[in-house]
Amino acid sequence: MVEAAQARGIRQVMINTNGKRLADDDAFLAQVAQLKPSLYFQFDGFARNTYATLRGEPDLLSTKLRALDRVAEAGLSVILVPAVEQGVNLHEVGRIVEFGLTHPAVRGINFQPAFHSGRHPDHDPLQRLTIPDITRAIAEQTGGQFLQSDFLPIPCCFPTCNSVSYAFTNGDGVLPLARLINLENYLDYIANRVLPDQDAIRSALEALWSSAAVPGTASFGADVLQACTVCGITGPQDLGAAGNSLFMILLQDFLDPWTFTQKNVMKCCKAVLLPDGKQIPFCAYNNVGYRELARAQLARRRRGSATPLVFEGGPVQ
Repeated sequence: MVEAAQARGIRQVMINTNGKRLADDDAFLAQVAQLKPSLYFQFDGFARNTYATLRGEPDLLSTKLRALDRVAEAGLSVILVPAVEQGVNLHEVGRIVEFGLTHPAVRGINFQPAFHSGRHPDHDPLQRLTIPDITRAIAEQTGGQFLQSDFLPIPCCFPTCNSVSYAFTNGDGVLPLARLINLENYLDYIANRVLPDQDAIRSALEALWSSAAVPGTASFGADVLQACTVCGITGPQDLGAAGNSLFMILLQDFLDPWTFTQKNVMKCCKAVLLPDGKQIPFCAYNNVGYRELARAQLARRRRGSATPLVFEGGPVQ
């Protein structure tokens, strides 16, 4: 699948993984290393109880650490992806940030407040974690290395769905980009407009303040250099240094049945492709029956059936 995507000119290809096979399968790791996709790596924390509660496997940590060390040796880039749950691992977010900043494979972290859909439904909806809950915890647990004011909403998707912070790192310290310039002055250029004010600023910042930004890639390095240039920041002068010196912390809050709103879904820029080619917003796919529709469409293809599938009162070809 990675080869097929790359052959079609798709610029960024990412594999979602729990790391188990990367930890122990030499042949698989060699194949992945040859193709060099980015890795979206499930990593919920360090406590046995965290993995017992969220994954049903209390002893996953050693496997994940071994996988991360192996992909670092293979020259691959990783985004850590912790699912954060109230009363389970919120107290670990600071340690995850510190770990990510020091591990050679890790280029960023995507914290995701646990959304209660599918196999993870039992919870008190009034105790659901939000993006501000996690940024507050990051600020408290990193000793001010990152502050809540260092995080800004991403214009796409809906502003309450995503927030991001970038920081320059040099081995001795961390300097969040938001403390170098007033980013809100520049983010006006990538708000919804018929005509952008300045194409250079728009394209540079749109690439970074986007859910599609993938740290550790050559294109990301080019975006960093362009953003630094148009914003007047003196930074690294080559793509590798630019991409590797900027660390990303992204927060992504997905909708569940208790938080689902049509307005958010209408602005969603994360889509799931159905077998019939339709693009479905991610949160609609997981909440209003499209996942079941996809399963049914695939089953019909395997059977070779030509009978229209009836879904929510209407036929689906």
